[in-house]
Amino acid sequence: STHNYDVGALYVEWGGPWRIIGPTEPGPQKWGTGGEIALWESPDDGKTWKKIKQMTQGSPRNHSYVRRPVGARAEFYGIWADGNADEFSESFLYYCNRDGEVFRLPAVMDGATGKAERVK
Repeated sequence: STHNYDVGALYVEWGGPWRIIGPTEPGPQKWGTGGEIALWESPDDGKTWKKIKQMTQGSPRNHSYVRRPVGARAEFYGIWADGNADEFSESFLYYCNRDGEVFRLPAVMDGATGKAERVK
């Protein structure tokens, strides 16, 4: 395999499909941890999976270690970071909502809060 997977976060919600958000797609650092983030769903308790949405693409650095926040809710559903798996690099924090929309936190916060940037 040419991709090192970090499984990401598994979401098992009452009355809905199981979901995984993780770096299951190849990223720019081919041999490094992570990749591009995708949202997968299983309607049958994990027996089969379908990719619903590729959440990141064309990234300069691999994304990895998606985590489900404690008390995750629709507007703050997953959080992770990016970084160059091959060398020292800058790194940003990202989060997503339940619909798979991705937001990047600013590198520098002006005060106690900062405005996240939507990643398309």
